[in-house]
Amino acid sequence: MSLYEQISAYCIRHKIRLAEKRVIVADQLLVTNEFTDGDTLWRDMRSRGIKISPATVYESLNWLVIAGFAERRFAVDSRKNLFGIPELVRNTLDN
Repeated sequence: MSLYEQISAYCIRHKIRLAEKRVIVADQLLVTNEFTDGDTLWRDMRSRGIKISPATVYESLNWLVIAGFAERRFAVDSRKNLFGIPELVRNTLDN
């Protein structure tokens, strides 16, 4: 099952609207393939031509963490939160 399909199924189960921006942020986090902070992710997305605000990126990241599709770690050398797709979720994705 793809990440889009998993997020879509989660939204259906919980009777919430599927926000495409959340899926876009999740996909970009998956492509990044490492834990990154929200600002870096936003800049990467903007450089790829994706029009999204920093607030939407952070709101999506927080939602993805709460829903279990992303993980938040605290950077040891700074006060930044780092986000990434955990291995448990990666292992359930279609290749």
